[in-house]
Amino acid sequence: MTPFGIRKFIKRLLGLGPAERTEDARPPARAKVTLILVDEKGEEQTYQGGAGDTPLFISGNMAKPIGSGCNDSSCATCRVEILEGHENVSPQGSGEKETLAANAYDENLRLACRMEILQGSVKLRAYEFLEI
Repeated sequence: MTPFGIRKFIKRLLGLGPAERTEDARPPARAKVTLILVDEKGEEQTYQGGAGDTPLFISGNMAKPIGSGCNDSSCATCRVEILEGHENVSPQGSGEKETLAANAYDENLRLACRMEILQGSVKLRAYEFLEI
């Protein structure tokens, strides 16, 4: 047992540590959402994630993930076009609109790093992919 584990064990014995989590104390499981990603050749990849995940995050588990070039949504490398499921995603924020405009992309595109899939299924066309 590690020193940290010993301290936690002693605190629990003395009643000084946090209460043990019970099954009822666990947060509820998030609903599943489905991302269907279409590439430039029309080939599709499908993967499930949790409600509230971004397409960029979910695509990280795919054979061909969406490409991204920044960590602050300023490059628009992860731009995508929604083909199906517009009603299942979060609304476009002002930062997302500004980034698309600053990079001279159509305002109807979305950033996969900012958009969240809230429910159901979403089909997207991506323009750049990571080469793995």
